[in-house]
Amino acid sequence: MGMGGTQRSAKFVKYLPQFNWEPIVITVKNVRYYAHDNSLLQEIGDPKIIRTESLDPLRLSAWLNRTKALEKPHSPSDTRKGILNILNRIISGWLLIPDSKILWLPFAIYQAIKIINKNHIQVIYTTSPPHSAHIGGMAIKLITGVKWIADFRDDWTGGESQSSPTLLHTFINRLLEKFVLKYADQVIGMCEHLTTNLFNKSGTIEMRGKFTTIMNGYDPEDFSDLLNFSPNACFTITHCGSISKVSDPEPFLKAMQNLFQNYPELTNKIQVQFIGMDIFSRLQELVTNLELKPYIKPIRYLPHREALKEVMRSHLLLLTIFKKTDEEIITGKLFEYLASGKPILLISSEGEVARIVRKLKQGSVVPNDDIPRIQQAILEYLQKFKKSELSFDRPLSVPQFDRKRQTQQLAEIFDKRI
Repeated sequence: MGMGGTQRSAKFVKYLPQFNWEPIVITVKNVRYYAHDNSLLQEIGDPKIIRTESLDPLRLSAWLNRTKALEKPHSPSDTRKGILNILNRIISGWLLIPDSKILWLPFAIYQAIKIINKNHIQVIYTTSPPHSAHIGGMAIKLITGVKWIADFRDDWTGGESQSSPTLLHTFINRLLEKFVLKYADQVIGMCEHLTTNLFNKSGTIEMRGKFTTIMNGYDPEDFSDLLNFSPNACFTITHCGSISKVSDPEPFLKAMQNLFQNYPELTNKIQVQFIGMDIFSRLQELVTNLELKPYIKPIRYLPHREALKEVMRSHLLLLTIFKKTDEEIITGKLFEYLASGKPILLISSEGEVARIVRKLKQGSVVPNDDIPRIQQAILEYLQKFKKSELSFDRPLSVPQFDRKRQTQQLAEIFDKRI
């Protein structure tokens, strides 16, 4: 039985039956969110998915949005929703620890205990963030005695992922994290650095055997009819994913501004497109200030499959990672970039992603603060393209990141723990 929901866990749900595990998923009913991709839900087959209520502000906002159709235009509902969004930011950051999804747990725990009593459940699997999912897993384990696996996609404390506005927030988060690491029967980290951090924070050397790593990956079936896609006629640079403080494209856009100023004849030779969620506010601000609006093609959120088509039509894939701590930030799109076989321009400081890109010889790594080197890297790829010297690796040539293989790893952990 699994609690939570991401592309990582959706792929686990898809492939677990092939390894003799039938998943039952507990998640929240629809929430107000900036993007929904139903295609990911459709491809996982027909598992049991139990959706519960929640007092999470995003769930309340979704309910309020649904009732808008019953009200007159410009009714007070718009004002109420605006107030609710402000309250969500305040509540999520300050009043609820570790996050607002803690308000989902009473419903989820109640439903989970019912399912465990009714079915022969052998393992509970929780994935975070949100880290409150692990608190739910811990509560269910203590009540029922069922074995519990806690999967961390990001670090809980000590990094940039978890909001801790005060020392009190930090203390409580560390205490909750300590309990989770103690009571979980197995802890999975999304990369070796994260797994080591979690083990070190557990404080018990004897516990090392219950810490393991399963990285993110790609699903070969997502590329099944895309392998023969020809790149665009125009040299195309594509960025997939949201724009945030961690994936800020400002250094890349400044390099593009310098490139067009130094080589104005290239303005119609390069196509740059941003595909993803919540890309407009920060991206619009940057392209306007840098006078790049005619040359940057922002595309609102596309379903996963459509986004992969644009990746396969591209010549160079852009990935930006800003790290202010030693926390490893490994986005899921890295592995689909690798699966595509296209070269990657990684703009980032050193870290696990840089090591992967270098080890596989699938792109260039340039520091965030070196605008001239970023410009030079773009120019070098463009020159190779113009000379027909830009080569691509064979798609799906990194089997170590195959989602099915990784699901087998997870199933083996389940087998070991029952």
